[in-house]
Amino acid sequence: MVHTVMNIMKYIGSSLSELVFPVTCACCGIKTEEIHQTICNWCRRSRFEYAGEDIAEILPETISSLFSMWFFDKGGYLQQLLHNLKYNHLKGVGRELGRLLAASYLRANDPENILQINPLIVPVPLHKSRMRKRGYNQARVLAEGFCELTNWDLVNDGAIARIKNTATQTGLTSRKRSENIRGAFAVQGKEQLQDQLIIIIDDVFTTGATTFELAHLLSELTNEKVKIVTVARV
Repeated sequence: MVHTVMNIMKYIGSSLSELVFPVTCACCGIKTEEIHQTICNWCRRSRFEYAGEDIAEILPETISSLFSMWFFDKGGYLQQLLHNLKYNHLKGVGRELGRLLAASYLRANDPENILQINPLIVPVPLHKSRMRKRGYNQARVLAEGFCELTNWDLVNDGAIARIKNTATQTGLTSRKRSENIRGAFAVQGKEQLQDQLIIIIDDVFTTGATTFELAHLLSELTNEKVKIVTVARV
C-alpha cells in the first residue's frame, strides 16, 4: 500500500513538473512526446540522414569496420546538437544519443549474434586539461548510453589516457592530423583490455586520425581488429 501511494505521488510530481517545465527537443525546441525524452521522435526519425557502415573508407589493417548513425550536417541541427553536448554539459542528450546509436548499430547487424560477442566499449579519452575545462568527456557519456542499451562492458575510467595535449585538428590536412595525434594515448589498465574485442565510441568521424591512432594502440595490445562506432560521419 505504501509503495502504491509513493508511486502515485511520484507520478503526480512528474506530471506537474512536466506541466511547469515541459521537456523540449534539444534539436527543434518543440515539446517531446515522452517524459525525460530530450530528442523528439520526428527529429530521431527524419531530421538527419542515415549513414550506416562506411564501405568506401580505406581503413587501416587494425580496424575491421566503421559505423556512423548519421551524416554530419555542417551548420545544421546535428552540428549544433553535438556542439551543445561537448561544451554545454547536456549529459542527458549525450546518453540518449548513445542509446540511439546502440539501437542503430544493432539494427545494422544481426542483434542475436552481435549481442553475444560482448565487446568492450572504449570512448575516446580526453586530455586532463580539457577534462578540467569541460567538466566531462562527451564520448564517455555517449558510451554510457550505448552500454545502457546493449549491456556491454564499459572500459574503466582511466584505463586509457590521453597523455598528449594536442592542438586542435581543425584546418589541418590528413597528414598533419596524423602527425599531431601520434603518441597521444597510453594504456594504463591492461588487465581489462587484453583478449577483448573492442568498439571505440566517439561523437564525429572526420579524417579518422584520432580514432585510428587509438585503434592502433589497442589492436597491438589485444591482437584483434577494432571497430569504430560514431554518432556522425563527415
